[in-house]
Amino acid sequence: MSRPRSIEVKKHMAREELEQLISEQSDSRLKERLIFIRILYDGERVKDAASKVGRSKPTGYHWLHRWNENGVEGLKPDFGGGRPSKLSNEEKQELEEILRDRNDWTLKEIRALISERFGVKYSRSHLSRILRSMGMNCGKPYQRDYRRPENAEERLKESLGSTFQNINKSLEEGEKVICGFLDESRPKTTSNTVRVWAFEKPEKRRNTTSYQANTFGFYPLNGEGVVEFKENSKKERVCEFLERIREENPEGKIIVILDNFASHRAKDAERKAEELGIELVFLPPYSPDLNPIEQIWRGIKREISTTFFETKQEFLELIKDSFQKLSDKLSYARGWINKFLPGKLNQFC
Repeated sequence: MSRPRSIEVKKHMAREELEQLISEQSDSRLKERLIFIRILYDGERVKDAASKVGRSKPTGYHWLHRWNENGVEGLKPDFGGGRPSKLSNEEKQELEEILRDRNDWTLKEIRALISERFGVKYSRSHLSRILRSMGMNCGKPYQRDYRRPENAEERLKESLGSTFQNINKSLEEGEKVICGFLDESRPKTTSNTVRVWAFEKPEKRRNTTSYQANTFGFYPLNGEGVVEFKENSKKERVCEFLERIREENPEGKIIVILDNFASHRAKDAERKAEELGIELVFLPPYSPDLNPIEQIWRGIKREISTTFFETKQEFLELIKDSFQKLSDKLSYARGWINKFLPGKLNQFC
């Protein structure tokens, strides 16, 4: 089979004239295209000429066709003010008003809405740009328990305010107050919560044995953090962990913020906290989003997602090292402090 004939470049002007035009050209886009034509004048193939100016082969043929048809005029960039928007400004405003009635649109639903109401179709990428220009964001919806109190934040502010007020009454001169968050998590080697960029399809080597670790953590705003592995989360283990918090923070008053897990609410745990000089502040029910330590657990799970473990000891060491590293950062709780302990940020920095 014979190869198709390549398109020859029409020589609308002598090479010397073309060189002169290139040297006088101030428009960088037009200059680039004229250089491409000059390379074709020298007998180079379209593919090679396009490559030399950093363009693709299809772009090269597009320029060649325009040159052959209209010469220099055909190569001049013609933006024409850009392609007219499919939706007018008034229609975009109407669309925004409709979208503001809800806060959980999918891109598919919005495309269908625009098609039905305005008779217009957009590509997914173009529509995404329009929505961002309106101030919309795309993200995974936060799962909120329907049983969470509507006034959860107000209740937590009241509890913290009352606790700090009572502690300040009995605070001795120079005595500090340590405040932090207690929680348990059970990281697993099967966690796969992270997305990665790769030139080929990304892979993760999987362990033939699945490891998991019941982990207690104390994330302090000030003072020393604590992380320990326990066989379970019963009240006896909670009492042991409270003792470890006090051991690592032997001086000052301690406020521990935690959820309403049954073992946290156990009488033995409350008595142990009182014995150790620890004030327990319980989060409103079904409100894990009000505990900044959750972000540390997510960070640890991301680390696990991209790591292969040959032994369980390696798995445990990664959890412990990651917790210690992440719990040293106040950034996870900075917004929480500003919201629930306004004016106290300097106290914990």
